[in-house]
Amino acid sequence: MKSILSSEVCGPREGSHAGAGTLFSRDLNYLRDLALFWPFVLCSIIAVGCAFSGRERQIGIRCAALAIVALLAAKERLLLFIVSLGFIAIQCAITLVLHPWSWGVFAAGVVTAGPFLVANRYWRKPKLAYRLPSEFRLVDALWSIASLCGTLVLYYFISPYN
Repeated sequence: MKSILSSEVCGPREGSHAGAGTLFSRDLNYLRDLALFWPFVLCSIIAVGCAFSGRERQIGIRCAALAIVALLAAKERLLLFIVSLGFIAIQCAITLVLHPWSWGVFAAGVVTAGPFLVANRYWRKPKLAYRLPSEFRLVDALWSIASLCGTLVLYYFISPYN
């Protein structure tokens, strides 16, 4: 007979990995990589966008440095990079549907979608340092929103326009 009490009251369920190195039934390495997703993606987008602008080059260099630090701090760097490519490809597709045609957006979408689709095809069962959760729960969403807010606060501090 199944208990109606949660695992916090009854203890960990069989097959769960609750214990040292977990928080809210999530591996700490997974939570760290989830928190590093938004700084990596947003800093990468800003760095690429500002790289060829004379006036905005300083913020582009700062964002590129932050993106590199976020990627180096992640446990699963390749997973973070591939998921970021997929996110950017989806954003490019949405932009092409909702806005007038842009060859620059199309090129960015093709360049990011290509490696993402190849990785999706040939990297089906990755051997990761932690188990990926089977579903995205409220804890994950709140942690992601906190990461996004933290990234925006970090932008405020690194901005040369303060």
